Amino acid sequence: MFHAPPIMEVNPDGSYSGFMVELLNELAKLEHWELEWVRLYWPEVIPAALNNQIDLIPFISYSEERAEYLDYNDIGILTGWGQVFVHRSEETPKNILGLSGKTIAIIKNEIYGEKLAGLCNLFIIECNFKEVSTYEEAFELLESRKVSAFVTSNLVSYGYSNEFVKRTPIAFEPRKVLFATAKNTNDSLLKTIDHYTKLWRYDKESPYFALKNKYLSEIEQDQSIPPWVIYVLLAVLGLLLMLALISILLRQQVKIKTQHIEEQSDKIRQIINLVPHMIFATNAKGKLILANRYAAKFFGIDRAGKKHHDKEDILEKAQKAANLFDDEELLLRRDAHALQKEIETYNVDNEKFILNVSKVPFITRYSRTPSVVTVGVDITESKAYENQIKHMAQHDLLTGLPNKLLLNDRLEQSLVLTKSYGHNGAVLFIDLDYFKNINDSLGHAIGDELLKEVARRIKSQVRDSDTVARHSGDEFIVHLNHLSGHPSKAESFAKNIAEVINFAIAQEYEFEGNKLFTTASIGIVIYPTSAKTVESIIKRAETAMYYAESMGRNRYAVFTRAMEKAVVRRHVLECELHKALQESRFILRFQPQIADDDYKCIGAEALLRWSHPTEGIVSPTEFIPIAEQNHLIVPIGEWVLKQVCHQIKYWLETYGYSPFITVNLSAVQIRSSNLVEYIEKLLEQTKIPPHLLELEITETVLLHEGRASIEVLNQLKKLGLKLSIDDFGTGYSSLNYLKRLPLDKLKIDRSFVKDIPGDTDSETIINTIINMSHDMGLEVIAEGVETKEQLNYLLAEQCCLFQGFYFDPPLSLKQIETKYFDNLHHSVLYDSKVVSLKEYSKKSKKR
Repeated sequence: MFHAPPIMEVNPDGSYSGFMVELLNELAKLEHWELEWVRLYWPEVIPAALNNQIDLIPFISYSEERAEYLDYNDIGILTGWGQVFVHRSEETPKNILGLSGKTIAIIKNEIYGEKLAGLCNLFIIECNFKEVSTYEEAFELLESRKVSAFVTSNLVSYGYSNEFVKRTPIAFEPRKVLFATAKNTNDSLLKTIDHYTKLWRYDKESPYFALKNKYLSEIEQDQSIPPWVIYVLLAVLGLLLMLALISILLRQQVKIKTQHIEEQSDKIRQIINLVPHMIFATNAKGKLILANRYAAKFFGIDRAGKKHHDKEDILEKAQKAANLFDDEELLLRRDAHALQKEIETYNVDNEKFILNVSKVPFITRYSRTPSVVTVGVDITESKAYENQIKHMAQHDLLTGLPNKLLLNDRLEQSLVLTKSYGHNGAVLFIDLDYFKNINDSLGHAIGDELLKEVARRIKSQVRDSDTVARHSGDEFIVHLNHLSGHPSKAESFAKNIAEVINFAIAQEYEFEGNKLFTTASIGIVIYPTSAKTVESIIKRAETAMYYAESMGRNRYAVFTRAMEKAVVRRHVLECELHKALQESRFILRFQPQIADDDYKCIGAEALLRWSHPTEGIVSPTEFIPIAEQNHLIVPIGEWVLKQVCHQIKYWLETYGYSPFITVNLSAVQIRSSNLVEYIEKLLEQTKIPPHLLELEITETVLLHEGRASIEVLNQLKKLGLKLSIDDFGTGYSSLNYLKRLPLDKLKIDRSFVKDIPGDTDSETIINTIINMSHDMGLEVIAEGVETKEQLNYLLAEQCCLFQGFYFDPPLSLKQIETKYFDNLHHSVLYDSKVVSLKEYSKKSKKR
């Protein structure tokens, strides 16, 4: 019995209660046991069991070390884990790194304290551990701020919850709560406990469940020294009695001292055997004079047999362990000092271990034979973790290829060697063509499998000495080193590698029944001829890759200086964008959106164009990405919204009617903190009906922006605006995700429309989108309609709204007014009467 509420409780009146106490009492009634509880502190419990002072430990976690000298029952009665607590006024550490420099209370010999200390040591976190004997003492130290944290079982912590203590997210080492006895002493007792545990664990009416609900609903005899009096009756007789008494007392003292020495020796032996490290000692005569149970198991020797073992006999069994005895001749000299080193060795079963070995020379007071004590700490597991962490830090998790960090390191080394030995190297920058289409249409799982297979194929085409790395996304880099000192020969070799890689990538793939094809664009740079730093090597290889893409993809290109003109072009456009915004060089075009009812224009999409003073109209595909990158898209987008709102106002005032106008939003605008506020002010200034302004967001933006996009869309919807998804079908939105969005309309992407009728996949996707839209009460519009056949197919599939060159290209304001306003026979209410738009316009002007 030790005080660990609510599992085991020592009440103020001296009685015992708690989950485990009452559970064992129920077992005792059924088995007619007589229970005697022995009050101990936790550090005394296991030694008491090993000394046969107690028969059963009722609340203990399993460990392999303890299993050497304890027997456990099989079925866990509960499950607990290590939990770190801090004072409520302390900042809560988010993970184990937050414990650095802290003083932490732990229960002596409790497994969670040992494990936390091991974790801190593994991650090189310096913590000060303060051992205590009781949970009360630990929580008192925490409450009084004498320690910063305390670690123990989460089950125990329920009984000590108070306003000063709070749990942290640091939880670890889940373990079953078991019963234990000293080795080979009470096997039948443990089997009986397992029998009832099996019966009660699934019986809701059992004592087990009743006690769980009750306690875990929220997780020496006074030795009086007798007085003695010596009466001297006779001088001679008294002297004899005195001598006899002295003799008896001396014998008793010798006996007590002997017992004390034996007890101390037993304790030392137990401690040495309990230490979870290898400890052994050898002397100058080649004898193994000490070996704890870990060392004995490692060497395969029986400690109960010979008192001393010869080193030669040990090495006959464990031949690969000879390096454990290295340096001992040096250490046996009188002027020797302790040493420490890390070695790789093997036990008697030929199992590999990595040990941190410390060797200390010593000479005892009574024996002048010099000896050496060796302590070997097993760091095999931590070394494996260290290597794993190092590998993870330098390699891509998906493909297992080196990442940028390792690639840059190897390039740096290669650059030094090229300068020293005069040879060349090459870097191939590989980008998969149209990978986004595969990833979006078939899902990321298929996309990931494709990337892994591409990585394997690339690696199979290069030498073992070359490096294949994953740069990012669907981009790979091949580093070819130690090429010819002649740049032309090095370039020729790199081209051959690029060709075979392109051929390998272009072969058919098959994943989950899907047959796929993909190609790659490859940029090549030869260094140090064309680049002399790691940064410039990667940058110029990427420039060459973009050039290969611009030439039609599925090819390679070797970097030349001329390719950098594209980079200069981008920089020039970026500078001129600022000027274009200041000088209002942007114009709007409007592409009508047509309803199937007599092809009426019910709306229009506002399309931004840049009227350059010398180049004419600059395509938005060229300048929009630049504007998004440098955040100029925010003021440009505000300009577009302002122009559209005032145009709607003008049409309403001039014609008494206005189609809705759709404006595209970018991810940068959605992230802008004042988007909603800006639109709200525009609506107040222009007084236009909010439903005439429709905002269009691409499916990709919705997915990437996540919660932020949903929150912004909900705010815009409250203003009364219409919301639409552009390019629908090219992403991977789930139906559940769409239901969370306040949408009015879905737009079918032109990439599906262009292949109908006739393309089965596109037809299936379009049919699915239309049906889903109708089921969700959404409008659906198809963009990119260019032929009569496409229109007829969409009409047959119940698509009612269209946009495309079949009807109109993007029009100027004058063009759209001439076609759809001046000649539109549209009726509106005027003084409670239905009149035409022309009549309404005339009457409005007269009034």
